[in-house]
Amino acid sequence: MKPVMESVRLKEGDGEEFTCDEEPHMLPPETGYGYLALTLGHHLDQDKRDLEIVRKLGWGGYSNVWLATPHKYATTSSPLVFFDLITHSRKDYRSKYVAVKVMTVNATAGAVYGHMNEVKSLRLVTSKNPDHPGYKHCVTVEDLFIEKGKYGPHYCLVTQVHGRHMDALQSDLQDHHFSVSATKRIIKQTLLALDYLHTECKLIHGDLKPANILYSPSYQDDAIARHIEDSPSSSYEPRLEPDLSPDPIITVRSQPLPNFGLQEDMSNINICLVDYGETASAEQEHTHPSQPTLLRAPEVVVGYPWSTAVDIWSIGGLVFEFLIGNPFFALYETDSVSLEDSLLRRMIEHIGPFPPHLLEKGTRRDEYFDAEGTLIRVKEFRPQSIEDCLKIYNILDSADIAPAAAFIRRCLTMDPEKRPTAKELLEDEWLKDA
Repeated sequence: MKPVMESVRLKEGDGEEFTCDEEPHMLPPETGYGYLALTLGHHLDQDKRDLEIVRKLGWGGYSNVWLATPHKYATTSSPLVFFDLITHSRKDYRSKYVAVKVMTVNATAGAVYGHMNEVKSLRLVTSKNPDHPGYKHCVTVEDLFIEKGKYGPHYCLVTQVHGRHMDALQSDLQDHHFSVSATKRIIKQTLLALDYLHTECKLIHGDLKPANILYSPSYQDDAIARHIEDSPSSSYEPRLEPDLSPDPIITVRSQPLPNFGLQEDMSNINICLVDYGETASAEQEHTHPSQPTLLRAPEVVVGYPWSTAVDIWSIGGLVFEFLIGNPFFALYETDSVSLEDSLLRRMIEHIGPFPPHLLEKGTRRDEYFDAEGTLIRVKEFRPQSIEDCLKIYNILDSADIAPAAAFIRRCLTMDPEKRPTAKELLEDEWLKDA
């Protein structure tokens, strides 16, 4: 999720800014936003579902997420059609509480006209093969409908309620990193989810990062009710800004649910992989930029055709980050060196040289490499093995360093054609006791 505040310019060309309490829900779609402005007690789709907003769980660049209570059953027996896309609904809701991801007007339009894949991918993942062991570790949709707001239509995606993401769980820990056993459990379940996406759904996730891996407890309705009673949902003080809104600006405060039932050693953790906004077909080749910079695969950086192997590269970076509490690649930026330049430098320093064919066929290789395959703007290299990178933090026991490094090295194979699949990694010795 996004940082808790965002600044917006009051007038075009004006230096004055307004700092929003959270997402800028008061701004229209033409500014790049277009959120549905909800308040506590608001009822979504009142005629059919009557979902009452009881808490805000968080927000991102294309949506906000709410805890809601259904007051009616979703009894739609035939599909509802909107802009030639079919909405999806179960016969009823199984819990007193559900999570509702409300997409912005712009994101909804992107889903409708095929520019954003989240809705299409979510429906595919939900329906493809519930018997696959990775299915339970992928977010699925309980219900899908359209809510009309001030600026236009908003897709509303109803899912089970999940807990906090891995970034938040790490931040809660005193030393800000997971144990070896907890890391193995999280990674194994994430690989199960990827195997389902890659082999059954033929999808590349494309946005693996700690914030998209959620703790998935077996929530009990009464536990949520007690927590809301003990820690009531709230809103910020109303803001007056006539240049942005004729009415007082009321923003609901993000209040994620706690980690109900999670044991201190995280031995019972179950995860759910979320956010299909960057998914791509695994049956096509892609060359467009994708993935978070710190977890971006080499083929993506240089514009070499990429597929499911990019998710495996991200797994390698996640293992290091979970074990140590810091990203594997320590990036920097100067007037002459970009983040991508420093990322390529770190890849070469810690993993090794680029395979020649990646550079030969990379559509963006000339942005970074000269004719001899040498980085243009980086002249100094300090090679350091994965083992040494793990060792310098003095976190892992010496016996844990080599096995962890071996697993990370498999994931961070420079040649995507030689990188193991999720299914192959699930058989790795390092995960045998997960």
